[in-house]
Amino acid sequence: MSGVLSSSKSPLYILAALGAILIWSTLAVSVTFCREVNPLFITGAALTIGGLMGLPWVRSWGMPKRLFLVGTACMLGYHVIYFYALQLADPIGVSLVHYLWPVMIVLLGPVFVRGGNVSFRCLLAGAAGFAGAVISCDPTQKVGMNGWIGYVLAFVSAVVWAGYSLTAKSYPNVRSASVGLFCIVSGVVCLILYRSTAQWPSLTGSESVALLYMGVGPMGGAFYLWDFAMKKADHQQVAVLSYATPVLSTGFLALYLGQGLQLSIWVGALMVAVSMAIAKEDAPAIKNKKKAFPFFWRRSKGSGLF
Repeated sequence: MSGVLSSSKSPLYILAALGAILIWSTLAVSVTFCREVNPLFITGAALTIGGLMGLPWVRSWGMPKRLFLVGTACMLGYHVIYFYALQLADPIGVSLVHYLWPVMIVLLGPVFVRGGNVSFRCLLAGAAGFAGAVISCDPTQKVGMNGWIGYVLAFVSAVVWAGYSLTAKSYPNVRSASVGLFCIVSGVVCLILYRSTAQWPSLTGSESVALLYMGVGPMGGAFYLWDFAMKKADHQQVAVLSYATPVLSTGFLALYLGQGLQLSIWVGALMVAVSMAIAKEDAPAIKNKKKAFPFFWRRSKGSGLF
């Protein structure tokens, strides 16, 4: 990991990515606490909380209309699809399929990033990382029809998230605080849709705590860190680092489900470490020249986190 950090001109960006990855690794466990709660309500409530976190920097929410529409649609669609997948199929198996998104970031990079290319080193690192994810998740249960639907939805969510991440990189001059706008609009839309078909749910204490944590952590603070990292760091290196997420996520799920940390998790962690070592000598981040224009509010100069 130290090699990856040293290969970046600005370790802060990589540290931001690692922070988001660590927080996201707890999302699947958080969702399992709310298995009886409608995914649409979970998405709406958590995203609204995440969006409210960005209100102190509301003046930095300016962005082009296209970015607002795409970002909001991806933020909304990704979470609804992923949460339904977690409820339809085995959480560990869904976690495996869902974490194809780092591969999709590498493969789709040339489509979104001007002057981007898929390097052989990052493809090799991605293959090693995905192998580690497969080994660590180790889904062995029989899959029924609902399970297959869940896995298909998990793959769709992976593609959607990769597209969202690369879209953010295409607008490096839009401040990361603007993610709050995506979150709060998506969250409110989800809550309106949910309320139009059902009454507000009665949450248990553990469900309330899990929902609040999701809003502050995996569906709040982590998004701001991730956007900051994607805009400034090499998207291929960040994608390789992301393979630590399924290993950590599977480990947390295994502990929560009482399965313990099996050998497969340790082997998967080793493979992810190997993938990071392979990627450490890769090319520096591609600098985007695309400029952003104010849409809602005039953003302040610069392209920092806030």
